[in-house]
Amino acid sequence: MGKTKEVNPYRRFTWTLGISVILIGLVLSAVTLWASSSFVIRETVDLTNASVVKHFIKLPQLADLFGGKGTQSTSGDKGRTAASSYEGDSHAGHMQPAASGSSGYEHAGSEGYEEHALPKDYEGVYNVVRMHFDLYSIVETNFYYPDGTINFSYDKSRVGQKASTAAYSAIDQVVEKKEVLHDRMSGHRLHLWLPIQGEGNRVNGVVEIVRDITEQDLVSSWLQVTLLTVILIGMLALFFGLRQVFVYSTRIIDGKNKELNAMIDTIERTYDESLQALSSALDSRDNETQGHSFRVTAYATRLAMEMRLSDEDLGLLARGALLHDVGKIGVPDAILLKPDKLTEDEWVVMKRHVQLGHQMLQHIAFLQPSLDVVLYHHERVDGRGYPFGLQGEEIPLFARIFSLCDTYDAITSDRPYRKGRGYLEARAEIERCTETQFCPMVVEAFLRIPPEDWQEIQEISRVAHEDEVLDRLRFQRSGRQAIAG
Repeated sequence: MGKTKEVNPYRRFTWTLGISVILIGLVLSAVTLWASSSFVIRETVDLTNASVVKHFIKLPQLADLFGGKGTQSTSGDKGRTAASSYEGDSHAGHMQPAASGSSGYEHAGSEGYEEHALPKDYEGVYNVVRMHFDLYSIVETNFYYPDGTINFSYDKSRVGQKASTAAYSAIDQVVEKKEVLHDRMSGHRLHLWLPIQGEGNRVNGVVEIVRDITEQDLVSSWLQVTLLTVILIGMLALFFGLRQVFVYSTRIIDGKNKELNAMIDTIERTYDESLQALSSALDSRDNETQGHSFRVTAYATRLAMEMRLSDEDLGLLARGALLHDVGKIGVPDAILLKPDKLTEDEWVVMKRHVQLGHQMLQHIAFLQPSLDVVLYHHERVDGRGYPFGLQGEEIPLFARIFSLCDTYDAITSDRPYRKGRGYLEARAEIERCTETQFCPMVVEAFLRIPPEDWQEIQEISRVAHEDEVLDRLRFQRSGRQAIAG
C-alpha cells in the first residue's frame, strides 16, 4: 500500500485561506446585492408614494376624485355595502350602464356615492395625471374607491369597473393597514398600491401604479458593481496579507523549532552516551558479559519492530535494555564474579540486583517508562520468576520482549566455561520454553524474524565500536529499517 503524500503546510494553509476568503466574499456579495437592491427599491417606493400623495393634496383635479362628488359620504362599511348593489361579481365585472345620464356610468342604487364613477372632465384629469405622473416614469395607473370600484384609469374603458379578485385583496390590505404595498415585476417594472387618506386618516381611495424603474436599476447595478469591486479588492488584500503573516510567522517558528530540536537531539545524545558509558562500565565489571548490553539492546529493538511498536516505544525499550543490569553495581564482587555455582544465600543477594537497579533510576524522570525492563526482566509467564512472581500479561510488554532477547544472547554467547551455541539451538530452546518462561506472542514474533537478522546483529556488535552500534540502533525512530540497516 502506497504512502499518502503529505501536503505542504504552506499549500494547505493557502488553500484553506483561499476557500475561506471566497466563501466570505460570496456571502458578503450576496448580502450586498440584496441590501443595495432592497435599498434602491425602498427609496423608490418611498419617493413615489410621497410624490403621488403630494399631488393629490395640491392638485384640485386629483383631490376631487376622492374628496368631491365621488367620495363616500359615510363610513367605509357603508361604502362597501353600497358596492354590493352592483350587479354581477362583487370583485370583478362591469358596472351596469345608467339608463340615462350625461357622462358615463352611474351608481345604480348606491347610497354611498353620488352621480357616476367617470369624472366629468376625464380628458382634463387624464392630461393632468399624465403630465405629473410621467415625471416619475409611471406607465400604468388605476384609482380605486375603497370598495374596489375604478374611479380613474389610463384606460378609459375600465372606469366604473370593479377590481379583480387579486386587486381587491391588495386594496383591502392597503385600506386596513394604511400602508403601501409593492412588488417587483419583470422588465424593470415596480407595481405599487398607495393609500390616499382624507380627514381622520380615513383611506378615501387607493392608487395602483406601475412604474418603470430602468433608471433606478442602472443606479442599483452601478452601486452593486462598485461594492463588489471594493469587496473583491478587500478580500484579495485580506488573503495576501494573512498569507504573508502566516508564511513569515511559520518561518520564524520553523527556525525556532529547528533550534529546539537540535537542542533536544543534543540532550538525548548526551543521555544516550551517558547510558552507553554506564552500560560499558557494567559489562567491563562482569567479564562474562562483555558487549552483552549492546547486543540485547539490538535484539530487543529488532524484536519490538517486528511487533510493530511505535518509534517512541522503541527508544524507551532500548534505554531499559541498556540499563537492565545496572543494579549489579550493588552486588559484591565475590558473588558477581564467582566462577562456581552460587549458594542459595548468594542467589538471594544476586536476585536483589533488579530492585537495586530500579531504586537507583526511579528518580530520573525521562527513564521512568524504561524501568519496567530493569525491574521485571527476570519474571516468567508461568509465575516462577522474580522478584514478584508475576504471570502472563501481568508482566509489562517491554520486560516480556527483553526477557526472550536476554535468554537468546545467553545461549548464543561464549562463556569461560562453555562455547556459545547457534541460532537453531537457541530457537529450539525458546520454543520449548513458550508459555512457561516466554510469552507466546513474543515467541511468534521472534520466529518470524529471519535467522540472518539475528546473526548480523551479533556480528555488528562484535566488530563495531560501541558508538557506532548506538548510532546504528538510535532506537530506530523511523520504524522502517532493521537495526543493522
